[in-house]
Amino acid sequence: MLNISEMIQTIKQLVDVRIQLIQDEISEQLSSFLTRIFLLLLMATVSVMVLLFASFSLAFYLSELMYSTYKGFLYVALIYLLVFVFIYFLKDAKSIVDSFQKFLRNFIFSRKKEK
Repeated sequence: MLNISEMIQTIKQLVDVRIQLIQDEISEQLSSFLTRIFLLLLMATVSVMVLLFASFSLAFYLSELMYSTYKGFLYVALIYLLVFVFIYFLKDAKSIVDSFQKFLRNFIFSRKKEK
């Protein structure tokens, strides 16, 4: 005859182990998600800094070519205005929005490849 108390104890242990496995998996996925978000924010910050210094460099270079400080900065501002207008007209392009969403989904929510 099987001992009922041993069976109950074994079932409790199995449930506890399963709960611990689920908690470990959730914490691993959450840490992976937060790490990817942090890396994405860090990459965006570095990109903005590079763009900022490249813009200043271009503005000062154009200022030297035109012998006028304000013209160099004005032309850089006009370049950004053209980029803004271009992006504004492309904002509803389904293929661009889909590809950007796919990139973010793959970057943030991608799972590690199993060996």
